[in-house]
Parts: sequence; structure tokens; C-alpha cells
Amino acid sequence: MAKQEPQEHPLAKWFGERRFVRLMLLAALLTLGVIHVQWIIGGVQFLWNVSKPLIIGAAIAYFFDIIIRRLEMVLFPHAKHSLLIHSRRLIAVLIALVVISSILTLIIFTVIPGLAEAVTLLAQELPVYFTQLKEWLLDTFKDVPTVTDYVSQVNFDWQSVQDRLISWAVNGMGGNGLLSSTVTVISAVTGQVANMFISIIFAIFLLGSKKQLQHQFSKLLQALLNDANEVRIQHVLTTANRCFSGFIIGQTVNGLIQGVLTWLGMRIFGMPYALMIGVLSGTTSLIPIIGGYIGAALGTFLVFTANPSLAPWFLLFIVALQTIQGNTIYPRMLGSSVGIPSLWVLAAITVGGGIGGIGGMLVAVPITATLYALLHEWVRKTNGDPPLKA
Repeated sequence: MAKQEPQEHPLAKWFGERRFVRLMLLAALLTLGVIHVQWIIGGVQFLWNVSKPLIIGAAIAYFFDIIIRRLEMVLFPHAKHSLLIHSRRLIAVLIALVVISSILTLIIFTVIPGLAEAVTLLAQELPVYFTQLKEWLLDTFKDVPTVTDYVSQVNFDWQSVQDRLISWAVNGMGGNGLLSSTVTVISAVTGQVANMFISIIFAIFLLGSKKQLQHQFSKLLQALLNDANEVRIQHVLTTANRCFSGFIIGQTVNGLIQGVLTWLGMRIFGMPYALMIGVLSGTTSLIPIIGGYIGAALGTFLVFTANPSLAPWFLLFIVALQTIQGNTIYPRMLGSSVGIPSLWVLAAITVGGGIGGIGGMLVAVPITATLYALLHEWVRKTNGDPPLKA
């Protein structure tokens, strides 16, 4: 009679499952994360501060690569000579550098001096506006003693306000004196310049070794993952690249159109600061949804400093322009590459702005678009619906 093998206990088999082991490890990691959340946040902040120049450099390289790839499509498309084929990317890089440098120079030498001039002019005219407003209120409410008594008592010592602002600028917010404030400012500026220099150098290296890095990354995925997971990762990266590049191209072209139309409209209606406000409006419109409002507010402020009677007309013009563009040109610029509902765009920029300011707003929208596209694909696949055409 054969000896009966002892049966394995069900719990032993259950505990031996790989899925259970993974769940236990994940639970342990989550527990440690909750317990040491402050330490983790500090570590993430430290890593971000250390790697920030490299991350900015990668972002610069990605932005330039989008422009370079499209320039390569139009430069010598039917060339057969090896010299033209090999020099195509170099020429595209040089053209991209010239274009971006020209845009930055235009912004620096038109917007910044204009804003400084407008602030100075407003500081000079503000006491006059206040006096005129006070006289108008006294004349309008002359039969209401309560209002006239209150308005008569309101007064501002503008010289004292200016002295306080100058003192704050000289002594610094911490009140440590001119030397400390100057050293702090110089150190901050020097650090920012050094970080930007590192970012640019890193971006140049990334652009130069793009094909090599792509090959190395592909080999790494093949070594770490099986074929199915590698395909999934590649699909996620392709979707993210489509959403990010589509968003960047759409916002850039939209900003260019917004700036040109604003400049043309202001020139036609004879409004001041046409070029500066056009550049400013085009730049701020790069921020989704709220960028147009920022540009409209700043433009109205600048027009008001030059001619207060034209400010309402400019506001009416810019609102009409943004309404027409937002309903006709803007949707066509973004297209299906960032096809997410406005509700999610608003949620993305709200959360992104709270986390990372303007940079967080710009990154949050394409990230949300990527997650939305992947989730939409998964839902259609789960429900058995046919895949959408690209």
C-alpha cells in the first residue's frame, strides 16, 4: 500500500503566492511612508533642489528638440548628398537658437522697460488721480454729509509711502541692512545664473547625444522588463510625448497668434504700447485659461497709465479678441493631442499652480492629458469598444 503524501495546508500555499508577497511588501512600504512622511518630503525636496538645473536642462532640450524635429522635416527634404543630410540637424539647431534668442531679446527689451516706465508714470500720476477722485466724490455726494465727512478725512501722505518703499528695498525684507540685502541679492542672482548655465550645457549634451541615449534606454528596458511590459512602457511614453509636444506646439502657436492680433488691433485703434502689450499678451497666453486674464489685466494697466480714457476700450477689445480666438483658433491649435475637457484643464492648472506655480500649471495640463488618454484607452479596451483612430 503506497504511503499517502501529506497534503499541503491551504494557508501555506496562500502565503507562498508571489502576489501576496508583493502586496505585503507594498503594504510595508506604505506603512513606512506614512510613519516617515516628513523625512520623505525632506528627501524629495533635497533631490529636487540638487537636480533642478538638470531637470530644467532636460525641459529646454525637449522644447528645442520639438522645434528641431519639425525644422528637419522642411530642410532639404529631397536631399541625397551626404553632406546635406548630415548637416540638416546642425542647421536646424542653429535656426532654433536664433529664433528663440530673438524672441527672448524682444521680450526683455520691450516688456521689461515698458513695465518699469508704466510703474514710474503711475507713481507720478497716482496722487493726481486720487485728488480728482476725491473731488468727484465730494461733488457727487455733497447732499450726503456722512459720505462727504468720511471722504474729507481720507488722505494719503504719498511722500511717506515712497520713503517706506525705498527703505524696504534698501534694507531688505528682513531688515538686515543694505550690505546684507545687497549680498543676498548678488548671491541669489549669481546662483541663478550658474544654474541656468548648467541647464543650458546639459541641454546641449542631451541634444547632441539624443540617438545614443534613446538606444541605451531601449536596451535598459529590454534588460529589465519582459516584452509585454516593455510594450506597455513604450506606449505610455509615446502617449506622453504626443500630449506634451502637442500642448507645447499648440500653446506656442496660440501665443504667437494672440500677440500678433493684439498688436495689429492696437495699432489700428491707435492705442499706446502696442508692441509691448502684444508681446506681453502673447507670452502670458502660454498659460492655459488664466494666461489671457493676466495679459488683459496687465495690458489694461499699461494703457491706463498712458491714457485712462482708452483703458475700457482696450479691455473690451482684448476680451472680444480672446473670446473669438478661444472659440475658433485655440481648439484647432491643440487638436486631439490634448483633447481633455475644460473642467479637467481647470482642475489641472489649479492643482499644478498650487504645487509648482506657473511652471506647475504648464506641466500639469499635458500630464493630465496623458493620464486622461491612457484611462480612456483602458476603458474602451475593457468595454470591448474599437480603438480610436490616431
